[in-house]
Amino acid sequence: MTGFWRTHSSRLITLFLLLPALVGFFGLFFYPMLLTVILSFRPEGQAIGWTLENYTRFLADPDGRWVILLTFILSLGGTALSVLLSVPLALILREKVRGHRFYRLMVLVPLVVPGLIGALGLLLFWGTRGWFNLFLLQFVPFVERPVAVNYTIHGLILFYVWLYFPYTCITTLSSLESLDRSIEEAGEVSGATRWQVLRYIVLPLITPGILAGSVLTFMAAFGAFSVPLIAGGNYRPLAVEIYKQIAVPIPARWSAASAIAIIMGVLQVIFLSLYMRFVRRGGGTGGPS
Repeated sequence: MTGFWRTHSSRLITLFLLLPALVGFFGLFFYPMLLTVILSFRPEGQAIGWTLENYTRFLADPDGRWVILLTFILSLGGTALSVLLSVPLALILREKVRGHRFYRLMVLVPLVVPGLIGALGLLLFWGTRGWFNLFLLQFVPFVERPVAVNYTIHGLILFYVWLYFPYTCITTLSSLESLDRSIEEAGEVSGATRWQVLRYIVLPLITPGILAGSVLTFMAAFGAFSVPLIAGGNYRPLAVEIYKQIAVPIPARWSAASAIAIIMGVLQVIFLSLYMRFVRRGGGTGGPS
């Protein structure tokens, strides 16, 4: 026994230390995921049997395909606008202007505010009866009716940008701060304009940071729930559709909700695979490998 302990003590101690993490992983991730997969193939309301009906019904339904398309429209639109906003903002925050620490802190606000609170705050400001529209109706003569922001696709995209652009901004700013400024100075000494330095030197070098932030933004937007639930109206992306399958029908359609959740996860995996393939081909380095 003593010899066995001396031989395997380090392995046993390591296993003992990892045991809580393994139990947590199994209980909080693996088991719920396995249960979701099994439920997605069960006939609705039955504990036995296997069927693909939950998948085929959703994918064959025009409303189901529209939900998938809408999810991509919102996620890609929010990601694209986040990048367009984050790059110039990161370039400004890179400079040690007066109050730059306060401005950086403001960028992080959407990350620390709970999604539900952020969605309600956006509605209070941008909603049909929000402060923004009250200001327009009160002080802008040619505005006769509220500007529709909530319950619209473009409004949801704007909400997504506010909530998720910090991901792209932080990673872009991190890439900029790790960039050696002597490279830019060398370009300027060689006769390049500031625009040429930005386009041909800076942007290619910070592209990996931009792409990393874009993936984080896309994944967060793809799984967004609180904002479209509150401000989406009839526009329901996949996460809200899963909730609707459970909360609205009586009894709840757990098998249908599980199938939609699996479809959502598969689409995210496909997107990540395409992204990794793009990076391996040199898309994340500003040029061919």
